Amino acid sequence: MFSHKVSDIAAGKTVAEPPRQNSASTKAASSDLKSASAAAKPPVVPPPAAARSVPALIAAAGLPTDKLSASIVSFARFFSLPFKPELMAAMRRQALAPSATAAPPVVSPTAESASDLEIVAKNREALSLAAAAAESKGVELDPKGLEQFAEAIDPDWQKRQDPDERNRKRQRDNSDEQEKENTVPKTGPLSASGVKEMALSAAEKNPLLAVLNKLPGKNAQRWMAFPFSFNENGREYKVSLRILLDTIDSTSNRAVCMAVDIAESETGQSWLFVINGPNRHGKVAASGLTVYLQPELPSQAAASLARELSTLMEIPPERVAVKNRTESFPCESGGTDDWPLAVNEAV
Repeated sequence: MFSHKVSDIAAGKTVAEPPRQNSASTKAASSDLKSASAAAKPPVVPPPAAARSVPALIAAAGLPTDKLSASIVSFARFFSLPFKPELMAAMRRQALAPSATAAPPVVSPTAESASDLEIVAKNREALSLAAAAAESKGVELDPKGLEQFAEAIDPDWQKRQDPDERNRKRQRDNSDEQEKENTVPKTGPLSASGVKEMALSAAEKNPLLAVLNKLPGKNAQRWMAFPFSFNENGREYKVSLRILLDTIDSTSNRAVCMAVDIAESETGQSWLFVINGPNRHGKVAASGLTVYLQPELPSQAAASLARELSTLMEIPPERVAVKNRTESFPCESGGTDDWPLAVNEAV
């Protein structure tokens, strides 16, 4: 399913000691070096990768100029991966590899084929995020393992893999929805402890995910995904809770990014809550919240929702934003403007 990457270690070699020079010759050589150094122009130091634009990084990595390459570069930057052309190309190959479960696109000039192509694009974006996360943990996943990781990351993954289910959804009418509402068992009110239990239980039942969540990244951070689902009022909701931890010491971590990604199966609606975390003192109230919605709300409704969330979560109104969701993973791809804000959290 996966394997750890092991660096090659070169065997040590004995090097002959160079002949010693006398003091006079050493001083002369040193003087010559200083003169040459003063005469030479200072080297041009390229800007750090974090300060370079995504198109510039795509070009530097030798990738095709398209949306998938932009996602790969953004995810690599999120996980502090080196921008090596061979690494970027390998991640792109993983995202483009044929999937055993994904529905193939229908190549014809119809609205349905455009929808299928969009599904394939979203699948590839989820796979590229999974590949970047695995690389940050020093793990190489086989295609099936990469799909399992992508499914945990993307709450809409499973629905996109079943074209028959999409066709059935288009054919359902209001009476069908009402019948399902009466037959699907209802869950009790959600609570923080209940969500925590569902998330941890679902992750532990997935051996691959259980291992990946425990592995730190190469940059001393640990990115974890906790997928789970629940039913409410006859509707099924898929959730991916994603957390990026920064190690403080051996017993505690600081959450620098927390995303609650929710997809509703019937209507295709989605909600992404990016929480800037409780403050350093561990208070319950978050210090900032950005909500990404699909489909987009009218401006007045979005403003009303922002005020309601501000009151509910005790966050200043200016620290709450409700936006239209234009990409699948705005948190990991740098779509948020003002995170991270630190929070102490033992895990």
